[in-house]
Amino acid sequence: MIAAIAQRTQCVQVQAPQGQTLRVIPIVGPSHDAPEYRLLDQDTLALVKVTETSESGSVPQLLVQNGLDVRVLLIDGQELVGAKQNRILNTDVLVPAKATITIPVSCVEAGRWRHVSAAFVPGKSASYRTRSAKLARVHQALKSEGRHDADQSATWAEVDACLDVSGSYSGTAALSAAYENRQKELAEFRSSLALPENAVGVAVFRGAELLGLDLFDRHTTLKYFWESLIDSYMIEYLGEAMEPSEPPASEERQAVKAALDRAAAGNWEQFPSPGEGADYRLSDEALSGAALVWEDRTVVHMQLYPRRSEEQSQWRPRIRRPWVL
Repeated sequence: MIAAIAQRTQCVQVQAPQGQTLRVIPIVGPSHDAPEYRLLDQDTLALVKVTETSESGSVPQLLVQNGLDVRVLLIDGQELVGAKQNRILNTDVLVPAKATITIPVSCVEAGRWRHVSAAFVPGKSASYRTRSAKLARVHQALKSEGRHDADQSATWAEVDACLDVSGSYSGTAALSAAYENRQKELAEFRSSLALPENAVGVAVFRGAELLGLDLFDRHTTLKYFWESLIDSYMIEYLGEAMEPSEPPASEERQAVKAALDRAAAGNWEQFPSPGEGADYRLSDEALSGAALVWEDRTVVHMQLYPRRSEEQSQWRPRIRRPWVL
């Protein structure tokens, strides 16, 4: 049990579900103002530069130069668009103020290895299934190698599958094409949802199945990532003909509470983070999870996903195209 995680999971409340094809459950609770940080957005891009590590580049690493007087938060699965190829974060990173660090990433655009810009800009997010599977792979890599490695080949296969299931095509196999192609439908689904003013987390269901859960330290961070997180779930189900499914709301809320309780009492392993704070990984038979905890008191971001075997996976990856990076 990690005290900060246990405390955070026990001081939030689970709201009523919204939506039909996917059921979205806001989690409300108090916001914390420490640690102070900013997010990578249009207001900070002038002083926060995310670039390739060198002119030649390195697929699994990027360079972050934070020129701000405060920290910058990047979250696991967040897409960075531009430079030599688009990437996603392999873990949460709290970049120190006035610091330059390298961050672990995975490629989500296998068919490009040339500069289109000097620096990256924030994009969407990896699909929830990619985030879930990648989280488990990174945990294993941390235990065996001490690195935030996500298995690039597996990530490429998941991007291919996301393009397939969304009915999208990209000449460079870019994940971003899936979101661009279906932006109208994604926006329509989001318009049916309401984000409570004191929401700090969200859980998503398909029927009675919990797909995943994110919990943040403050409302403003969830608000910033809300669109990307919701889209990361819906992108996988737009191509399916599904009847609306509305199991009893009490069952869904109980399932969220059970997941939070399991995380509160869970066995978490601590690993070094690329930035400030500690990187915790949940060792549990039913859940995989990760949490960035600052100074043993603030859970900046926590993710939880039900464990799924390879046989249960609904991905249908294509054969990897023979592009050379």
